[in-house]
Amino acid sequence: MKRSLFSEVVFTRFHARVLILLTSLTAAVFGILGPFFQKEFVDQLTHTPSNLHFIQFESPLAYILGAFLCVLMAQAFSQATNYLSIRESLYMQRVFGKRLYEKTLNLRVDTMSGRPVGEIVSLYATDVQGATVFLDQTLPSGCSTLFPLILAPFALSVLFDVPLWPIVGVMCFITAINTFMAFRQSKFFFRFKQLAAERIGLVNEWVQNIRTIRILGWTRHFEKNIFNKREIETRNRVLMVTNGQVMNSISSSITFFINLVALGSLIFYSKHSLTSGELLALLWIVGIFLTRPFRQMPWFFTFAFDSWTSLKRLEQFFATKNNQTSEDETREKWDDRDDEDWALQIRGLNLSVGPRRILKNINLDVKQGEFVAIVGEVGAGKSMLLLSLLRETGSRFQVYRLNGKDVLESPLDDVREHFAYVPQEGFIMSASLRENVAFLYDIEPERDGFVEESLKLAQFDLSSERVEKGLNTEIGERGVNLSGGQRQRVGLARVHFHQAPIMLLDDCLSAVDVDTEHKLFEQLLLGAWSERTRLLVTHRLSALNRVDRILFMEDGKIIDQGTFEELLARSEKFREYTTSVAKEATTPTATEVNRV
Repeated sequence: MKRSLFSEVVFTRFHARVLILLTSLTAAVFGILGPFFQKEFVDQLTHTPSNLHFIQFESPLAYILGAFLCVLMAQAFSQATNYLSIRESLYMQRVFGKRLYEKTLNLRVDTMSGRPVGEIVSLYATDVQGATVFLDQTLPSGCSTLFPLILAPFALSVLFDVPLWPIVGVMCFITAINTFMAFRQSKFFFRFKQLAAERIGLVNEWVQNIRTIRILGWTRHFEKNIFNKREIETRNRVLMVTNGQVMNSISSSITFFINLVALGSLIFYSKHSLTSGELLALLWIVGIFLTRPFRQMPWFFTFAFDSWTSLKRLEQFFATKNNQTSEDETREKWDDRDDEDWALQIRGLNLSVGPRRILKNINLDVKQGEFVAIVGEVGAGKSMLLLSLLRETGSRFQVYRLNGKDVLESPLDDVREHFAYVPQEGFIMSASLRENVAFLYDIEPERDGFVEESLKLAQFDLSSERVEKGLNTEIGERGVNLSGGQRQRVGLARVHFHQAPIMLLDDCLSAVDVDTEHKLFEQLLLGAWSERTRLLVTHRLSALNRVDRILFMEDGKIIDQGTFEELLARSEKFREYTTSVAKEATTPTATEVNRV
């Protein structure tokens, strides 16, 4: 049975957890011994007979030294507890952070599409740290609260010969109040994290689409949603701070009630007169030793509840599974034959998302160095076919071979090393142009020659593309400083820079003009990449007579394939498709605003 995250926090490196408990207990024991040394010191100075002697020294200074050492050791072991707790918290943050990283990488596009970016950011920024608050806050504060609260009543009972029940009863009552206030505070904390994640998601969406939002005149609408969310978050924060101040007020006045109960117990139940040393010990235990635990108690419960909510949020995310297809195909044995000339071979590729079948029994062979175009109406499954080749969907294959090698059981990283993928909306990071092409931070300037060559082949001219600082030009997040065509060409330059054998090009020429498209074909797709295997999803008819073969898709199936002339000659559906694409090409669209 799989352990919960809470069990992992408690039992991982269990010896370290036990060591934290022991150091905290030692700190509490030294803390409670201090008043006894002080009592003996005062009683010896005043020559007052005492009813209780644990340690006998001839010199009063020995008692002062003993009290000082006890306080010093209590503080030292308390600091040691905090150090060990923080060290264990950082260790578990690395464990959870790595697991969250791996989980995020393993979730496919179709699974992640239903989750806002703000949620993922919140998990990394808030909940990984929040889940380990149990170690760096709850455990040490709990120990420094629990052990003194256990030791102090027994110390008072032994020292003054009074019953335990009055003081213990008041402690239980105060604990109940603190628990209620802390539980209420934890709900504010949980709501705070939830609202922050939602606001981050809205701001992220606003930033990513600011140009389109501004053009369409939706800026005020989007900003209103962000401001409304911020107002709700602010009201929750006010309630959270108010509740916290009330907790602090209660905690600050706790020792007053404990003093009253302790003095009342002495008056009604003590069987002997108090000595000066006993009175000092009483004030020390009640007024000083119990002050810190009672002030920490509400925050102990708050941190515990807060950590619990973060653990639950992480558990929910870790429990997320990729959408499963409804297909249950069995793999067929591959016939022994010479497969060296095939870059890619698939059989029985199927993909279903819920009840809907996206890809249906796709069989495909692509030769080494072949240039294949994939066409079809929107929703035919073209992009999902490319993503399936990258194992980024829940697709099922009967056979999947790359360069003659079966890769169905291979790690994802090994499969993806065969491919270079250029989506329609290329990924641009907030970095220099040089780093975006190389896809590396702090790349050596010695490689600038190849970076410039890649940009030149991708028709990105440094002298005319509004990049004043050349390769050092900083590009904003998601390429906000670039047009759609520029982003696509930077993506093509990046692919050329990394030299993968199979190119998956998902409508990556949609935002470039006709002249630029012609140059890209001549110098890059048919030039520098002439020996690479290329699969191009496109809606441009001008590209179809330049490829070796066309795959025509409809409703998740490859219904025909051949050269442009062959398909025009024999397929009525293909002729209808080309006619509709030609009509759409003559109608101006909103995307042309961003084209260059």
